[in-house]
Amino acid sequence: MSTLIIGGGLAGICAAEQLRKIDESFHVVQSSAMPSSTAAATGMYNPIVFKRLNLSWKVDVLIPELILFYESLETVLGVKLLDKHGLYKHIRNKEYEKFWNSRLNNPEYMPFMGAIEEALGEVKQTGTLDCALLQSTYLKKLKAESLLIDTSFYNKDLIRTGSQLSFKGRLYDRIIFCEGAFGAENQLFNWLPWKLCRGEWITIKTNKPVTKVVLNNRVNIIPLDENTYKLSSTFSWDDLDWNTTPQAVDELLLDFTEIFDASYEVIDQKAAIRPTVADRRPYLGAHPDDDRLFIFNGLGSKGVMLAPYFSKHLIDHIFQGEKLMHEVDIKRHHKRYYNQDEKS
Repeated sequence: MSTLIIGGGLAGICAAEQLRKIDESFHVVQSSAMPSSTAAATGMYNPIVFKRLNLSWKVDVLIPELILFYESLETVLGVKLLDKHGLYKHIRNKEYEKFWNSRLNNPEYMPFMGAIEEALGEVKQTGTLDCALLQSTYLKKLKAESLLIDTSFYNKDLIRTGSQLSFKGRLYDRIIFCEGAFGAENQLFNWLPWKLCRGEWITIKTNKPVTKVVLNNRVNIIPLDENTYKLSSTFSWDDLDWNTTPQAVDELLLDFTEIFDASYEVIDQKAAIRPTVADRRPYLGAHPDDDRLFIFNGLGSKGVMLAPYFSKHLIDHIFQGEKLMHEVDIKRHHKRYYNQDEKS
């Protein structure tokens, strides 16, 4: 028997790859008819939280791990996935400039931040993962190896009798739910405090070149082909659907026109739902009432950074008995599950 992974987005792919590395058999359930946040994700990783100029959580271990992991996937898949480029923060005023320079004096920040030049502060150890290419090529590989089950998952199709788990006529030892935003709808885990967030990005074509480097004003402005730029991305906690909106276009263009004087046309727009959670820490661990059912979710907008390290953490927990970190273990929310039973 083996492991069934529900979800073929970034979390599911990383979990599958960790299983492959330890020679554990698995299948991945991913419907080609379902929308996917991974397919729409910009995929940037960045060690700095710009609002308060803090380092991202565990960035010192997450970035080295993600580089090793995605570069190994490049070898497995035969495609280029990582672009390790720089990132420059637009310094909007003297107060922020002073704040930035104060961080430069902190040895903890030195590996990740550089000096300000021409109102741009350098951010080091940044880059972009081509999430859409990763997903398409990895799922294609799984399909070729008969490891992909192209169907929608419904709890009614999961048969739990005694020690056996059965799905579509196959038996499994365990299931790892990596459903992204759809995890909030799964009755097995909908008691967790989800706080889903819609994000939108646009691509514009300008009449002249405006930047050769990736920079952040409030959103990221990413050069693509000649005079083409991706503006990414918005955050909205209302009207959580997968549809694009004119409001997002206006918000993104406002950020662009604030620093660049160029005419443009919008040539593409995408929307997706991020699997964000209330306490901004991933969800890992077993269901309170069934230790064969695991979750790996809640990666939010930091998924590219979090997924490699914490997929390994979960697999080590399942197969080697490694204790989960308190910050990510869903035991931190078990009271919600048991209180739910009391209310019903």
